[in-house]
Amino acid sequence: IPSTGRDYALAQTMWKDERRSVIDSTRAALDYLQKLYDMFGDWHLALAAYNWGEGSVSRAIEKNRRAGRSTAYTSLKMPLETQHYVPKLQAVKNIVAEPERYGVELPPLANSPYFVAVQRTRDIDVGTAARLAEMSTEEFSALNSQFSRPVIVGASSPTLLLPADRVDTFNANLAAWEATGQPLASWTTYRMQPADTLTTVAKRVGISEEQLREAN
Repeated sequence: IPSTGRDYALAQTMWKDERRSVIDSTRAALDYLQKLYDMFGDWHLALAAYNWGEGSVSRAIEKNRRAGRSTAYTSLKMPLETQHYVPKLQAVKNIVAEPERYGVELPPLANSPYFVAVQRTRDIDVGTAARLAEMSTEEFSALNSQFSRPVIVGASSPTLLLPADRVDTFNANLAAWEATGQPLASWTTYRMQPADTLTTVAKRVGISEEQLREAN
């Protein structure tokens, strides 16, 4: 949620929301889980708090303590979603660790990074970045879903994630594109003036109001 994101230094601006970033949200999630474990001293309770909220788990523990009952995870009264959340995670862990025991065949995964981080310092359209990597926009956005607009602003030196086998393709195509002098971004920013409406701005720049609304 927005407040937890801010607690763990996840930027939430009009340009990007790092709660959806593969790298940043994972770092924040691990930091948060460590904090919850330090609070409760038990991974089952930490995971329950991650799902239900630390305040809810703390109140449930205190309620059981006052009643003289156990404060273990399995003794707390909690919503069904949270009751099932921890066992589901444990089940996934067990299956991944011993798939043959459960009659599951998992696809092989290479012991190498799937994606590589690439830094950008210039504005670039999401569509252009995907095209340079020879990926579909959907594939590119799945790895880079923190970007909220059709243009990635270079001023904050954003990190793009690309499949490891696409980095050389991206760099080669980028060099060829830049050699032509074409801009990488077809979008730019405009600060609305007091008398502006979306209709007048769209008309001034030669696009439909619907396109302008979709971009914003």
